[in-house]
Amino acid sequence: MRRHRWVMLAVAVTVSLALASCGGRAPDGFGKGDLAAIQKLIGDFVSAYNAKDSAKVAGLFTGSGSLMVPNSSVVRGFDPIKGYYDMRFGIGATDLVIEATPTGQAKLGYVVGTYSLRLAPEGGTETRDRGKLLMLMQKMPGNAWRIEILMWSSDLPPQVPPAPAPEKKN
Repeated sequence: MRRHRWVMLAVAVTVSLALASCGGRAPDGFGKGDLAAIQKLIGDFVSAYNAKDSAKVAGLFTGSGSLMVPNSSVVRGFDPIKGYYDMRFGIGATDLVIEATPTGQAKLGYVVGTYSLRLAPEGGTETRDRGKLLMLMQKMPGNAWRIEILMWSSDLPPQVPPAPAPEKKN
């Protein structure tokens, strides 16, 4: 009888621990719901980018959001970020794919991943780009996640324009 009590106690403790580990919330307040919200934010970003909707892309950033693009100064705030994407879409940026693993703590989320896209300027030569990205996100009031900082860099060497043809001598 005494042994039976110990077995039952061991089973109860094991079941309690198993149920506690399935709670979906880390001790720091960042849980499965936050991961799902960040994954949705990434999906919304890709969808808006591929739809060439610069206002929607810029609206996914916090009010003080920053865009750190290669070979350029930092772009901050809604209007400058929208303007950057207007320019980017004007040169034919499309077909963005992001592969990333989000994580975070409390009200800070971050994503480390890779991207690929196509540049298809009207009347120009189509090119492809791929590289790495880092995205920092902030949990806003009402539990919405927004991009605070987006930074990326290409894995490809810079494109060098062809040398001009030599002048013909008469």
